[in-house]
Amino acid sequence: MKAPSVIIAFSVCVLQAAACTDRGAVPLRPGHFESPLVLQQRLQGEVGHLHIDEVRYRASDARLFQCSYTFGVIDARNPANMRYLAENLKHTIPNDRRGPGCIHLAWDGDIIYTTHRGNLSNPTFVTGWDISGLSSQGRGNARQMPPTQLPVLQENGESYEGIDVEDSVVYVALKDHGLGAYRRNAKTNELSRIGTVGGLGSAWGVRVSNHTAFVTALEGTVATVDVTDPTRPRLLGKVATGGVARGLAVDGRTAYVAAGSEGLVVVDASVLTSPRVVGKAETRGTAVRVDYSAGHAFVAAWNDARVYDVSRPAAPRFIGAVRLTTDITYPDHGRAAVTARTLGIAANGRDVFVGNWFVPYSYRLYPDRTAPNLVLPEEINLTDFGPVAAGTSSTIPIEIKNQGTAPLTLFSNWATGTSFSVAPEQLTIEPGATRKLDLGYKAAKGDRETAVLNIWSDDPLQPMRTGFVVGNHEGLGVGKQLPETKAALLDGGEWSSSQVRGKVMLLAYFATF
Repeated sequence: MKAPSVIIAFSVCVLQAAACTDRGAVPLRPGHFESPLVLQQRLQGEVGHLHIDEVRYRASDARLFQCSYTFGVIDARNPANMRYLAENLKHTIPNDRRGPGCIHLAWDGDIIYTTHRGNLSNPTFVTGWDISGLSSQGRGNARQMPPTQLPVLQENGESYEGIDVEDSVVYVALKDHGLGAYRRNAKTNELSRIGTVGGLGSAWGVRVSNHTAFVTALEGTVATVDVTDPTRPRLLGKVATGGVARGLAVDGRTAYVAAGSEGLVVVDASVLTSPRVVGKAETRGTAVRVDYSAGHAFVAAWNDARVYDVSRPAAPRFIGAVRLTTDITYPDHGRAAVTARTLGIAANGRDVFVGNWFVPYSYRLYPDRTAPNLVLPEEINLTDFGPVAAGTSSTIPIEIKNQGTAPLTLFSNWATGTSFSVAPEQLTIEPGATRKLDLGYKAAKGDRETAVLNIWSDDPLQPMRTGFVVGNHEGLGVGKQLPETKAALLDGGEWSSSQVRGKVMLLAYFATF
């Protein structure tokens, strides 16, 4: 198997003139690696753009539940051949004609509870679905009955985030109002509050285990709450995680927290009144949600889905990551597929369920495999040199990181066209290290010029990566003055860019769902 790879590497060196920095040197050869995460299925249902927020796996019946623009129930008994038992379920909410989906979910037998924090277009609510009529035989079965929605709970002044259930008591994170405990009336299915505890910060995530609720807060904390008597929940302790603490998973008295820019944070709550941070692991992007199974922590970190060996909680060890992409139609030829955000994740042993922004995926984990894992900056999809005068040159450094567990070999780097160049043409990066490529541009004229940056490596999941490069880009861009810009504010006022003249300004786009 090795001989063909030598021939391929040498052919790239000769044909692309891009693999021999020293023309007399032997070209670098790619290694042979198998990925620790192997795709089993991309589940395409009736809708291919779901905006998935949370996925949770229930081992008792191998069902995967999904909160997105809609609510869905998936038969995951065969992770390589998953299928929807129910999909595209929208909630009927008073005074809301949009029919929203959900953000968090939890279950109590055949009752699947769902929450939505609310936004500019949707009110906040807690409700759920009775799925007792769903048959594992799937849609079209004579016994199949669609899920029915429960009554909607909306309390004045409340906003609902994370949710979990223990002993048929429903626990809901109430943001600035702490943690609420609720019971469902078995006859009417209505929820009513039976207890509340405050002092938790802006409560976001909740998991309950052995009458202890673990609650994350956006300020970057995890609190432990005694819910032995749910009518009188009692704050026991609190610890700072740093970052923005959102999703969490609990194994016994160990909590695994997705803490935003702080990555994965491990909290030891052996002493419930004095929880303490015992381990951390960096994530490439913002850690949003996390699950735990069989000695591994699985993290949805916006830019990718990641797996860590946490058999030693104080020293999480990176195993592998999966970056998912989506094609976007651009007027420019050569634009690469962009990273598609990943917010949800669930696991069962070696089966990993990824809630990507568009559709769910399933992967199989092979924890003993070692492999490189290439990371490029997101701006690689549009690298703008800005204005460059004809006949002059400019250089942009491109950082390349190997977040994997084996050396990464970039055995052929080159850019299309005659105005752009890449150096070095080959590169080896050790695990955990970062090196750079120098992307050069010599303007042939003052007009717009484009190229495709090509990076071939031995990363088994993404062996060929491309970037789109522009010199003398038209319109607003790097190195150009922002024109006078005005915007109407929600309070009826007006904002003008002249108000920040001479200052650094951050332009941010975001949406509420």
